[in-house]
Amino acid sequence: MNLLSGKTIARDLTEVAWERLWFDAMRKLFVIWILFATALVAVADDPTNYFCVVCGKGPLTGHIWLYPRGPVCDDCEKIRDRCSLCGLPVKDGDGHLKTGDGRFICKYCKTNVVMTQEEAKDLFEQTRDEVVDLYGPQFALKYPDVTVNLFDVDYWSERGRENGLHKYGFASSRPAGNGAWTHEVVMLSGHTREEMMGIAAHEYTHLWINENRPAAHQIDGDTVEAICELTAYKLMQRKNLPAMQKSILENPYTNGKIKDLVEVEREGGTDYVLNWVKNSTAQTFDVEANLAPLPAPAPPTPYLAGPRPLPAGLKFSGTMSFGKAPMAVINGESFAAGDQKTIRLHDGSVLVHCLQINGEEITIEANGKPLTLVRGEEKKLP
Repeated sequence: MNLLSGKTIARDLTEVAWERLWFDAMRKLFVIWILFATALVAVADDPTNYFCVVCGKGPLTGHIWLYPRGPVCDDCEKIRDRCSLCGLPVKDGDGHLKTGDGRFICKYCKTNVVMTQEEAKDLFEQTRDEVVDLYGPQFALKYPDVTVNLFDVDYWSERGRENGLHKYGFASSRPAGNGAWTHEVVMLSGHTREEMMGIAAHEYTHLWINENRPAAHQIDGDTVEAICELTAYKLMQRKNLPAMQKSILENPYTNGKIKDLVEVEREGGTDYVLNWVKNSTAQTFDVEANLAPLPAPAPPTPYLAGPRPLPAGLKFSGTMSFGKAPMAVINGESFAAGDQKTIRLHDGSVLVHCLQINGEEITIEANGKPLTLVRGEEKKLP
């Protein structure tokens, strides 16, 4: 779902909130998986070498519950707490994780999930480079600073509402003056690296659309989400993950628009899709008639993938509103008043303590020394 606001910009151009792409499709796969995996197996009188992967009891006899992770005994099958990723029962002391919003991640799945802020940031940057390489230089952001935050509490879940979806994150773009933008992406922890890359690809596409769609081009909401899903689909295709591609196509999140868009992209290519965002006036794609020639896109800005050099100083990019209090973005990190974080610079690390946020400037302490930062200006440490 795209939410846009601002006094001088149409409501559907500045804040993007999305109900995450995987839930309904993964729920279907989960049900099929469990129906298969938890099929009750009648074991013959002969002893077996089955051992319960939850409690370790064995060799098991009698009824055995088979999961993709291995056999589960009848006692453990009665446990209500389940891994949110694979459905395996979890119990105290078995090495599982529990997120802030009560999701369980079993000891097997936890080795491939994103649980830390640093992991999320690195994965987002890796995904950004991969999708720009996939689509070409015109897919690079003009204003590349993106604040990435990871949360372990699902603030956006609609599961309690009728037909509500499980929201896996939030993305927003806000005007920063003189045509510039500040960007933020929030992602929910506890997903596999592959899922998180799909989430990151989807959200990055929202940011690109915010920068490149003219205010006069009103795009149907499902179509916007389908364009973002297409990026995740193409990335999963490059990574040879057909199950993830299938999930995206079968997910009802875009009300079927993703399937139409995949057909459009096959015929016209990704350049056509991106050029449509920037130059078309249609609200949605017409699979039968929408591949009419569009004005030629402007030459793309050169983009070099690879490690980004660390900045020499501190730069206040602008403010974000997440909740009630404003947050200042400094070198891609978000700070509320009172926050302290370490930021890496070219010549070393600096401990930044945000003291006060006043719109166009902020007051901080850098390694204990007072410093005022003006929006848009990079300032080296004294």
